[in-house]
Amino acid sequence: MSTFDRTEITFGSGTAIVRNDDLDRLLNELNSQNAPAATSVAEEISALRLAKVKIHLLPTEAELDALRAAISSARGSSLGRLKALCE
Repeated sequence: MSTFDRTEITFGSGTAIVRNDDLDRLLNELNSQNAPAATSVAEEISALRLAKVKIHLLPTEAELDALRAAISSARGSSLGRLKALCE
């Protein structure tokens, strides 16, 4: 796996390395929630990913809930560390 096949997502001092196909599934799940918090965090992740910069999230409680729900639904193999950071 090259560095172009993955994205780093940081919460505080923890970092998760997520495969891009799993990140695509996560973003799809967030967008399917049709909730402002889910849309907000999906847009933030998408914009930072497009800019090719490290993604450092400071989610609100509602955004964190949306992330947890999306991670559970997306079930990507590289989402385990991100799930742990959300708990």
